[in-house]
Amino acid sequence: MVDGKETEITMSDYPSTHPGGTASWKPTRLDLLLAVLVTLTLPWLTGWLYKLTGALLPMLLYYGLAWGLVKARRGAIGYRNPMPKRPPIWFYVNLGIIAAGLFFAWLTPVKVTDWQISGVLLTALIWAPLNAASEQILWLYIFDAWDLFSQKPRLGYRLAGLLLFSAFVGMIHTMFWTQFLHTVQPEGLFSVLFVLLTTISGFLHIVVWRQSRQMIFTFIPHLLLNLGPLFWTGYSILPYLLR
Repeated sequence: MVDGKETEITMSDYPSTHPGGTASWKPTRLDLLLAVLVTLTLPWLTGWLYKLTGALLPMLLYYGLAWGLVKARRGAIGYRNPMPKRPPIWFYVNLGIIAAGLFFAWLTPVKVTDWQISGVLLTALIWAPLNAASEQILWLYIFDAWDLFSQKPRLGYRLAGLLLFSAFVGMIHTMFWTQFLHTVQPEGLFSVLFVLLTTISGFLHIVVWRQSRQMIFTFIPHLLLNLGPLFWTGYSILPYLLR
């Protein structure tokens, strides 16, 4: 329910144009296969590479695949789509959920005792926006590949897309990010609430994307999530980039 009107996500809700003028994207069986392959292999590969090389190489692989694969398969990323007259209501809901999640993160931080301002600033100015701009590209491709495959919406394909979306997001965090991205204590009630709220936020990216046709509205909440803990933990990603 949005603005008093019942909404349904259909093919017509998908971004139909971009500066290149392509028509609505129609996934093929190759996209179904790619979504499954990415879900099952990329989290494991990034985690394995981190142990060998540090975080830089797997992050370049992750972000490069997001931008390159989606551009090649879908024809557009989504940031250059026309802006809607106003953001969808679920964008503001997502901001509220992120704010609540950051509050719980603030209550149970992992603080760096010997932090350096240069490392924190570089993490905030480079990694935080790059990560916030890139991750959802691949997440949404995985879901869209299955949900939009059928000409008419089918529950089975949508559930498969949600399952793959959930599995990928969960595994990439468990196998890769948790190895070095330590800003919140891993146990306790506040930590559980933080994880729960950020999980809900992840699913809201799907709704916001479909209703706005603009990736900037998934970028902003994720950027706030990346930036917030840096200011009260002193976390820097620089020590983890290379082994």
